[in-house]
Amino acid sequence: MRRPVVHLYTVCWDEADMLGFFFRHYDPWVDRYVVYDDGSTDGSRDILRAHPRVELRDFSRDDPDSFVLSHRTMQNEAWKESRHRADWIVVTAIDEHLHVPGHAMAEYLADEADRGVTLIPALGFDLNHPEMPEDAGLLTGRVTRGRPRIAFNKLSLFKPEALRETGFGPGRHAATPAGDLRLPARDSLVLWHYKHLGFARNAAREAAQADRLGRTDRAEGFGQHYLWGREKLRAFWDEMERDSRDLVGAVPDALAIRPLWWEEQGLRRAEAAPLAPLTPAVPGAPPTVSVLVKSYQHAPYVRQTIESVLAQSFQDFEIVVTDDGSTDGTAEILRGFTDSRIRLECWPENRGISAAMNATVARARGRYLAILNSDDWALPGRLRRQVGFLDTHPEVGLVFGMPRAVDEAGLPTDPFNDFTEPLRFGDFSRRTWLRQFFFRYNVLCAPSAMIRREAYAAAGPYDPRLTNLQDFEMWIRMLIAGQAIHVLPDRLTAFRIRADNANTSAPSPEARLRSPFEHAQVLRRFTEISEDLFAEVFDAAEDVRPGEPMPVRIAHLARPLERIEHRSFALQTLFEAARTPQQLADLRDWGGSLDALNLRALEGYEAWNRDVVAAHDLAVFTRDRATAEAAEAAARHTEEATRHRDEAARHREELAGAEDRLARSEEGRAGMRAELDGLDARLRASLLRQREMENSLGWRAAQAVRRMGRLFRR
Repeated sequence: MRRPVVHLYTVCWDEADMLGFFFRHYDPWVDRYVVYDDGSTDGSRDILRAHPRVELRDFSRDDPDSFVLSHRTMQNEAWKESRHRADWIVVTAIDEHLHVPGHAMAEYLADEADRGVTLIPALGFDLNHPEMPEDAGLLTGRVTRGRPRIAFNKLSLFKPEALRETGFGPGRHAATPAGDLRLPARDSLVLWHYKHLGFARNAAREAAQADRLGRTDRAEGFGQHYLWGREKLRAFWDEMERDSRDLVGAVPDALAIRPLWWEEQGLRRAEAAPLAPLTPAVPGAPPTVSVLVKSYQHAPYVRQTIESVLAQSFQDFEIVVTDDGSTDGTAEILRGFTDSRIRLECWPENRGISAAMNATVARARGRYLAILNSDDWALPGRLRRQVGFLDTHPEVGLVFGMPRAVDEAGLPTDPFNDFTEPLRFGDFSRRTWLRQFFFRYNVLCAPSAMIRREAYAAAGPYDPRLTNLQDFEMWIRMLIAGQAIHVLPDRLTAFRIRADNANTSAPSPEARLRSPFEHAQVLRRFTEISEDLFAEVFDAAEDVRPGEPMPVRIAHLARPLERIEHRSFALQTLFEAARTPQQLADLRDWGGSLDALNLRALEGYEAWNRDVVAAHDLAVFTRDRATAEAAEAAARHTEEATRHRDEAARHREELAGAEDRLARSEEGRAGMRAELDGLDARLRASLLRQREMENSLGWRAAQAVRRMGRLFRR
């Protein structure tokens, strides 16, 4: 089994006394550490630089007011650089030790990948110890006393290509992941949180962390336990010691505190069935599996296709490739692989999908044949699960799985077909499948199929006349030949939804034209079934022409169905089979009543189009009339506006004259006011001099002489 590649992302701040324990725990199964240091001053950076697998980066806060939200941004975004580089991602803290008690993590992750698991939340436990242990050994073997904590039920392990987003909340205490989400059959992974190692150490670290809280952290209540103070921390510590127990041998799932956020979100779990043993290939013997790859113009994708098979845990296979005349470098990429299990044949010209599949099947030597398109890839464990199923279910000839719809970048996206529909069937009997295929349509994803060789032998080659529905027709023929079909609920293949409907099966204009015609031809296979199979598949009440030849009976079954392919098939089949007076009468009736060419829909469209044109003409007439009326009103408004403008100009001239006259009047008043002010000033000056003279001694003496003179004269 190939050891999975694991990348780990974390933040460090003054963790020198924990880093030894951290690396001894994770080194056996982690290949690359990306550590963001948040300003350590205790020697942590020197320890990190010395580790050969560590990429040391400075932590920069994208939110300067919150180190909690800045951490969340890193945890939600940094791991995305490991897509297509790592099998698993770990997002954790230095004091969080992830493990599955009693199991080696590399083997555990490889098995869970083979089961289709894409994310593994951990059950959280808070561990405590009276003092910080000396730097030696593993903490999971030395400090085993603790208690469950719901806050540490965290998403810490996941597959990078399966998740579009992790959706971590503050502190990573919850998550809302998005993508192809599949949990383990049961929760076995635990997170042992080693924060509480020595009370004095813990209290000092909490106090230092309180100083690092930003304004947003305090306002939102993030990291409030850092603000508790020594007394409250002591009470919490004493409570933790009272509630703790030895976790060695305990069943984590039974102890964990619920509710578990991943169960509340309703995430699906993988099947609990045991995996098939990984038996090695026998040199010189035919392989167990032949992986069938037909390639055409898929240079950007085909390398991933081949590498996904080579990376499978089940290794007893060959890859049989037929390149159907590619001109974009696909064949050159395929020739670059040196694995002897790749058997390549390149054609000089394109012959079509069915011809390429027939040539590929003919060259295959395995007893099981797995289909894989050259723009898709096999998910981990695909071969192992399908081989295990076919080995233990000899009655089944074809086993399918679910595809993971992915976009051009390989990330989960929305599919254009609902391949989950079979999971809602009541059973997988031949009756159920043939009724589905006759009355409705195909619901099986060919690139997820593994087929017994004898099923192909019983059905014969693909019909080279079919381009879109050659797989659909093959499934019908295999069922008629007696093969059973089963569908696993597991995601087995990454099914690429290419841009601009570039997939052959996508609803492109070409496919929408071609598929109804091909579907009508595929339905002709039902005219070949035996009387016994007809009785097995169809109810007696549905058989409106018992005793007639099989094609006539099948045509009568298809006639009332609403799909154009069924109507076209019914009329064409009756035309070819009609011989008796009743059959000819039915043919005349059907020819005049059965819309085999969808003409009524076309006539309805034409009538609708006429109504639309009439409505458009009326709308144009109404618009033009409204436009003319609006133009007339606009002209009147323009004329009135001109008159008002002229009047306003005259009013402005009159106002200017009045203002000029007022200005001159104001100037006259100002002159008179100045003259009066001058006279008033001279008067006040004269009065002032008079008072001064009256008050002077000489003036009073002169005044007395004057009075005496007047008396003498009298």
